Amino acid sequence: MKKLICRTTLSLLLIAVSVAHGSVPVMNVSVSDASGKAAFKGMTDSKGTFATANLKPGNYVVQINSKSAAKGTFYAIVVSAGKKKVSASAVPAEKFAAGGVALKVDVGAGLNITGQVAAEERGAMKNGKKMVWIAPQLGSNMPGHWVAEDSPEAIAAKSAGTLSTQDVSKIQERMHNPGGN
Repeated sequence: MKKLICRTTLSLLLIAVSVAHGSVPVMNVSVSDASGKAAFKGMTDSKGTFATANLKPGNYVVQINSKSAAKGTFYAIVVSAGKKKVSASAVPAEKFAAGGVALKVDVGAGLNITGQVAAEERGAMKNGKKMVWIAPQLGSNMPGHWVAEDSPEAIAAKSAGTLSTQDVSKIQERMHNPGGN
């Protein structure tokens, strides 16, 4: 019987308290050219990203809206077409439900528009200290929990290494065949 050696690490996630209950909701995305003609209609994926097909060169307006954005949450938006980027930060969820957020971007030849909506790290504070989420450790019955960013536990989690599946397989092989034969 092979022994399974697994080294687990604490996962350190810098996420806001308001976002800890879920990810960024799916949002509607529409892209229009300068004349107002629709060039793209779609939605963000589970990671808050979207991408259009290649567009004709010109100026476009990207409109993002959602009725399911969590009240009290703030979002950051980045939209790009090649090297040209446009962003907005500290956008309250209520704006997405009340007509949405619009960004203008200039698209060059042979390019598409990509973008991402992400929850901002607001509200992850306690007694003036930034808090970080420590995920549950494999093999432990201790649940995930919030700790101060400068606590020994957070520092240890941040500096802990990880092993890939390939690394674990190599270690198992060496233990099964210590002489290398």
